[in-house]
Amino acid sequence: MTRFRLVGILAIIGILAFIGQGFAQQQAPIKVGTVVRLSIGAEHGIPARRGVELAVAQVNAAGGIKGQKVELIVEDEKDQPKDAVNAVQKLINVDKVVALVGPMTSGNFLAAGKSADEAKVTAITPTATTPKLSGYGAYLYRACSRIDTQSKALTDYVAQVWKPKTVGILFSNEPYGKGCAEVFGKDFEKLGIKVVAQESFMRGSRDFKPQLIKIKEAKPDILFIPGYTPETAPAAAQARQLGMKQRILGVYGDMDEVYFQLAGKQAAEGHVIAGEYDEGYDTPKNKAFKKEYYELAKKHKDPVNIMFAALTYDSMSMILEGMKKYGPTSEGVKKFLDEMKEFDGVTGKLSFNDKHDLIRHGVGAGVYILEIKGGKYVKVK
Repeated sequence: MTRFRLVGILAIIGILAFIGQGFAQQQAPIKVGTVVRLSIGAEHGIPARRGVELAVAQVNAAGGIKGQKVELIVEDEKDQPKDAVNAVQKLINVDKVVALVGPMTSGNFLAAGKSADEAKVTAITPTATTPKLSGYGAYLYRACSRIDTQSKALTDYVAQVWKPKTVGILFSNEPYGKGCAEVFGKDFEKLGIKVVAQESFMRGSRDFKPQLIKIKEAKPDILFIPGYTPETAPAAAQARQLGMKQRILGVYGDMDEVYFQLAGKQAAEGHVIAGEYDEGYDTPKNKAFKKEYYELAKKHKDPVNIMFAALTYDSMSMILEGMKKYGPTSEGVKKFLDEMKEFDGVTGKLSFNDKHDLIRHGVGAGVYILEIKGGKYVKVK
């Protein structure tokens, strides 16, 4: 009798332990990841990180995914494909994330996205613009417009509104700047706007006057400066110092408060870009996002770039919404993204096409045309 009683007690203990283990597993956090630019390009990557953090924090504050909290794991892509690949593989193989946002740059997502796709882990790049990503992988998505879409929208606008005959191009001599110079340059030529001068600079440059003097001698009607804010803004300022009065246009990386500071009022006012976020987008969700993002950026004393925060916020919000609807699995997230129609994002009403490129409904070509007026970018189309 004693032996049977002991066996019964041990059985009960075993059952309770099994139940306890199952409960603990059920309550384990759902892991998601992000790979962003936290060293080189941190002026964009830190705001991008805040957007992801904000989306996760909001879901957790509302009770998580059916009671389970979401844990965010952050990695630095370091602007190097090998580092981006290592970061993505670590998130997948070590951290066991369900899905991830990033990497941000085109080259890094092309390299690292293969790892995510092979592992069947859904990944959304918030900012990679290369056309090579269209249809690149079954589990890979893009939450911004392609560079050729941005180019067509901006060059069409400039041709119609400014009516220039010639353009001078000063570009950053790295993949993004070179790619923009090539794509935009071809679109200018198609519209009858001749490229009469083209010069380049290296990342980290501070003196652009030798190149600008050569461009000035060609007397272009407008000046196009594609690249990253730490160089493009000082280049615009130096163009004004040399007496160049041409209208200046740039690329969406210039949507940055630092641009105003580095370029100065004279060079910044009237600057036009094709962008992915309209701060004046009048929805309750966007109003709440703006308030919370600026509070978060102020708290951490961050570089402020709300566009990059908005793109990552929308990217992670779509992932989390997919988990709510179909459960915390990569397959569930993918199913949601493939079916998604006009998701209520802060960058617009969003869907994906069959190549997993973003469709932004209600906006011309999916792109906003933004101009600096009174020291702030405002939507002009």
